[in-house]
Amino acid sequence: MLVQVATWFLWLMLYSFLGWVYESTLCSITAKRPVNRGFLNGPICPIYGSGALVIILCLGKEADGSILSLFLSGAVLTCTLEYITSWLMEKLFHARWWDYSEYRFQINGRVCLLGAVAFGAMSVVILKWVHPWVSSWTSKLPDTAVLLISGILLVLLVCDIIVTVRSVLHLDQKLSEVQRALDRAWEKMREDLREEFSERRGRFHNRGQKILDHLEKSSQWNGSRFKELLNQKRFQERRLLRAYPRLQSVHREALDVLRARLEEWKRDKKSK
Repeated sequence: MLVQVATWFLWLMLYSFLGWVYESTLCSITAKRPVNRGFLNGPICPIYGSGALVIILCLGKEADGSILSLFLSGAVLTCTLEYITSWLMEKLFHARWWDYSEYRFQINGRVCLLGAVAFGAMSVVILKWVHPWVSSWTSKLPDTAVLLISGILLVLLVCDIIVTVRSVLHLDQKLSEVQRALDRAWEKMREDLREEFSERRGRFHNRGQKILDHLEKSSQWNGSRFKELLNQKRFQERRLLRAYPRLQSVHREALDVLRARLEEWKRDKKSK
């Protein structure tokens, strides 16, 4: 039984890597720059690996069935997993890491029809062609090799999760503190500026930079705590914000200002 679980874990890691390759390639093409599209630091997207493992365990015995049946079943299973993952991550980290609200057919911005079609097609490809080869390959490995490789990968995965979660929690705390400082600053700034931003903030594409510009000109900036916070340049924060450009936080203005500050830092670095 232990060897079987270790084999499942190998499948999980393999499909997580393939998912990372797919997601990073797609996002890099869209952004026209290299993008590490992963929540974790390593080259894996566990949600893809989890989705693949779910369809293998739930639909593997039906792999010889009709393509339409596999497509529909795979789409439902993977979209359900994506919805639950999105909801859990939002509750745990007070942020939404992806959002399909702009798509025509979507459910609460967490899943969309286009994603369902892609995941359904991937389910068919995996069950019909990819996994038979993967299963054949892993079955040829000695039990000791399976246990050893799985053990090493598990240790690396746990370490990566710990580092990433600590960083995300720190980011959430930082945004919360910046937002509180911003709220206090709004109270002390001119009423006309507050009204201007409260009325137009939703339409600003660069609202974070506009808010930051006004704050830097105000007396609230010098010596303030949020100036100190925004001057911190953590690699993990930069990586996550690049990987998830549509990240949404409950601390909306703080996230906008942090993004603007990181863009300033990036421009200053290039100019040197």
